[in-house]
Amino acid sequence: MSYKNKSRILFTKKLTKEYINKLPYNDFVGLINQWNCLPGAYVSLSQWICYSNLNSKSNILEVGCTTGFASREIAKTTKCSGVGIDISEVSVNSAIYNKKIYAPDVNIDYIVSDGYKHKTEQKFSHVIVGGCLQFFEDPNRMMIKLISMLNDGGYVLASPFFVTKPIPKTLISKAEKVFDFTPTTTNYKNTMKLYDKLEIIYEDKRNLKKETKDELNFYCTCTVNRVSEELNIKDKAILKAIYNRLYLIKKTSNDLRPYQNYSVLVLRYEKSVYPNRFVELF
Repeated sequence: MSYKNKSRILFTKKLTKEYINKLPYNDFVGLINQWNCLPGAYVSLSQWICYSNLNSKSNILEVGCTTGFASREIAKTTKCSGVGIDISEVSVNSAIYNKKIYAPDVNIDYIVSDGYKHKTEQKFSHVIVGGCLQFFEDPNRMMIKLISMLNDGGYVLASPFFVTKPIPKTLISKAEKVFDFTPTTTNYKNTMKLYDKLEIIYEDKRNLKKETKDELNFYCTCTVNRVSEELNIKDKAILKAIYNRLYLIKKTSNDLRPYQNYSVLVLRYEKSVYPNRFVELF
């Protein structure tokens, strides 16, 4: 029996419906190789590249990279180099696999590391956090850590969610069970407090639109068909369990969309200014 991804194949020996449903969220994403995207996906990446002067000389760090979508796609476009880190070994294995299959020429290394404890002697021109910073246990502490790894004049690239109206408690409770964390419940101003010590070079507040059932089904079917091929999974019951859990994740995200917007941010760190703000907000 041959497999395209030997780094993930050990999991197929354990696969049962019960095992799939009990996997931590990050490990499930890694196992099925879901391209876990930042809010805005390719559109946000294009805005980051354009407004942060991200180019072939840039050295990027993606924090909470999961299966490596943002750093991989940015490196494909700009030819930059960098590192992606995530606490989930399963997700990092998939990020490494995706690099080999979909972007073999990019110069991005993926490693298992806890963002709070990550040690590196190099400094980065850009740190990518997408929408994940809010979901760290202590996001302010994580932000301080990220800034310590930036070059003077470097950028933080974020796309945080914020709520436009209160999310029903029943939906919050459901989301906590599905994602293993609480969805964003803060409004725009409170969300932006996390970034208030950095200079806002670019911002685009964007609306979220719900996907249709056909769009959800198409995405989930494509992902399940791929994992079936990658890991040589033929058991229909196991594939159905993967589909059901992925669909639940997507549907729950979809149900949250009427209460959420997000903002694409390019934030600059300058040693001579930080942590002050001398430019008015508009």
